[in-house]
Amino acid sequence: MTGLHVNIAYPRMTAEGFAFLAQQDLHPEFYFCGDSIDTIERDVIEGFKKLVETKNFRSTLHAPFYDLNIGSRDRSIRIASLERLFWALETAAILGSKIVVVHPGYSVAPGDTDIDSWLKRAELFLNKLIEHAASLKIKIAFENIYDNKPDYLCKLLQNTDASNTGICFDVGHYNIFSQIPMNEWFARLGSRIYECHLHDNDKSTDQHKAMGDGNIDYRPLIEWYNSLPAEQKPVLTLEQPDKNHILKSINLLRSWGI
Repeated sequence: MTGLHVNIAYPRMTAEGFAFLAQQDLHPEFYFCGDSIDTIERDVIEGFKKLVETKNFRSTLHAPFYDLNIGSRDRSIRIASLERLFWALETAAILGSKIVVVHPGYSVAPGDTDIDSWLKRAELFLNKLIEHAASLKIKIAFENIYDNKPDYLCKLLQNTDASNTGICFDVGHYNIFSQIPMNEWFARLGSRIYECHLHDNDKSTDQHKAMGDGNIDYRPLIEWYNSLPAEQKPVLTLEQPDKNHILKSINLLRSWGI
């Protein structure tokens, strides 16, 4: 199971939490929300850096996302969103995280703006974000949230046209919002998928259950993942806060040859 990651939010970044990861041969996907960013001291980040080095963790980082939208109609929100994302990139560089997962922030609600309008507002901020990530040798993985199909993410990648931008495919979000076959997502985005978030739900809400405790059919993902050469396989990240759910998911992945 070498290489499997687990999302770990700042409140769970304890000695016990990191010891659990090390014991299970897991790696952290660090997550700091906005409130954490406003209160955390630099020496705490430096402490995490030393821990990453001593435990030989290969980390990723999930950027803050609540209320952020780099294509917002409000320029002040666009500026604040970019500041938060810059903090995430710079913290990732300290921690040695090579991928930063970003929620783009656009809405796909019926009657809302189309992606072209959002991209026009976001263009300057996206360019700054991508250029800064490139200078730090970091890849950005834009995550599907409310997307019912891969169209908006495809257009986002086409418009950025940068070698360090890709996708984080979240299986739980896919299960709630998309009706098209999972294979179509892989056909259109597969070569640009840097990371996959793995958790389960019953399609009603984003429950972050153990894999196998919801109704997600993982077979297309497992077949696609196992067909890839080692250098093209995305990072697999479990998104369950409960240790027992993590262990159950690990055992299921192991049974599938992951």
